Amino acid sequence: MIMNSHKILAVILSQKQWNIRLFSLFLLTVVIFLSSSCVAPPYQSDGLLENIPAVVNEPDYFSLSILGDAYSESETWDLNFSANETDVVLTTLALKDVNVKATDSTYFQVLLAEGDTILSILIQSDLVWSSLDSIAKIGVPAVASFDCSNFTGRLEYQLLKNNN
Repeated sequence: MIMNSHKILAVILSQKQWNIRLFSLFLLTVVIFLSSSCVAPPYQSDGLLENIPAVVNEPDYFSLSILGDAYSESETWDLNFSANETDVVLTTLALKDVNVKATDSTYFQVLLAEGDTILSILIQSDLVWSSLDSIAKIGVPAVASFDCSNFTGRLEYQLLKNNN
């Protein structure tokens, strides 16, 4: 009888070990399945998300970056830009991968506080432009506006104060 109880105990331990191994295998399978079925967001090499403007608005620097994909919106930003008559500003605008139709209209404007226009561009094609101007000549930029209808492309605008 003692011999039989040892055999029964050995069989019970084997079944428990088997159950533990089976359970471990099940958990491992679930973990592998769940980790392989996760979907990551698309890789953006430049950090920009489609149709979401990226803005840096500082007293000596303003930057606007837009990666548009059939983007239709009208947005305005009050600039924190501060300058005096003796300051000089470097302005750059780069438009890349622009794809517009004759019925699309996209405007980018920079205005003075009084509403006078410093820069107004109808976006129709790729463009790289820069300008170095005196604040005494152009005035202090106060507002940037981007009004687009079905804009596809990249817009990069920077306004940088060069302290004398």
